[in-house]
Order: sequence, then C-alpha cells, then structure tokens
Amino acid sequence: MATNNPQTLKIVSLILKVVGALPLLIGLGLLAGAWFTGNRQNTILKTWPTVDAEVARSELTSHQHQFDNDASSTTVYEAHIDFGYTVGGKQYTTPSGSGYFTSDYAEMKQKVDTYAPGTRHPIRYNPANPNDIRFDAGYTFGFFLGPLILAVVGLMLAGTGAALFFTGWAIGRAKALCPSCGQKFRHTEPSCPNCGAALSPGGAAR
Repeated sequence: MATNNPQTLKIVSLILKVVGALPLLIGLGLLAGAWFTGNRQNTILKTWPTVDAEVARSELTSHQHQFDNDASSTTVYEAHIDFGYTVGGKQYTTPSGSGYFTSDYAEMKQKVDTYAPGTRHPIRYNPANPNDIRFDAGYTFGFFLGPLILAVVGLMLAGTGAALFFTGWAIGRAKALCPSCGQKFRHTEPSCPNCGAALSPGGAAR
C-alpha cells in the first residue's frame, strides 16, 4: 500500500537497499568468476601446445544427481579417459574427465566410443605441467559450459539485486512539493526544509 509517511518510506528504502545489496554482490562475484574461468579456457586454447596422444582407457561412469528444480534424483553420465603421450622425451599417462556430466546417455556414450582405447587424438597440455591436459578443448558449448552457467546465474542475481537496490534508492531520493510553500523536498524528510511545515502521516503539511 502506498504511503507518504516519512518514517515508513525510510524503512522501506533501507530494507530494499539491504535486501538488494546481497544478491547484487553475489551476482557480481559470479560474473567475475565467469570472466576468470572463461579467460582461463580461452588461454588454454591460445597458449597450450597440442600433442598426439593414444587412449589407454575409456570408461563411461554414472551417478545419481539431484537438480535444483527436481525433487527426485536423475542418473547422469560422465566420460573418463586415460591418455598416453610424450612431451620432451618423457612418457606420460594422464587421466582426464569430460569436464561435465549429462543425463543424455547417448551423448556421453558417443564420446567414450570416439575415444576408444587404441585410438589417437590431439590433446592440449599445460607447458608448465604436462600432466595437466584437456582432450576436448575448443570453442564449444561443453568446453565453456562452466563459465556460461556462472554468467547466467550471475546476471540473474545481479539484475534482481540491482532492481531492488535502486528501487530503494529511488524511494529515498523521491521528492514532493510542499503544499505550504511549493518547495521540493524528499518524501523521507519529516518537514519542509524551506518553510518548516511538518508532513503528516497522510502526506499533507500541518
């Protein structure tokens, strides 16, 4: 219900700003995380060398996962693959995961079949630590899924928080005309700063 009571408006303004500040800050933090992780993935694509590797093991695993909007558990699948390769004359055998899981069995089964034992594929490795590898690096949805999720959730929280915060700020800054002298003053002020007329709870000067 609308009101011109200065004290009530102050409280409403403060509550909206406090309530809005928390999701706004969390959202901005998630957006920063999305930028850093996205930049990390982009750095991998641009600076990590490639090497030809042979698949030593390829396995499809599953587990139960409960999504936020679903009370029941869902079976999700993930690929686990071991690669053998040589960097700087040294042999490495390193396990790597798909980096994400999905409830689509066919999608993950196809990935495991593509990387069947004995097949050879180019992989990227961290030049500072050759045991750190990525086998599915590319400008694809799956490779950038983590940053995308952080960005979407961050935008939603930051947008909601900003709307609440600036609504509270606008209420605190809103002005009305004094019915006694016509001077503008804030709704949250108890009296007109020009003529001193007090604002009654109903919104009229007294």
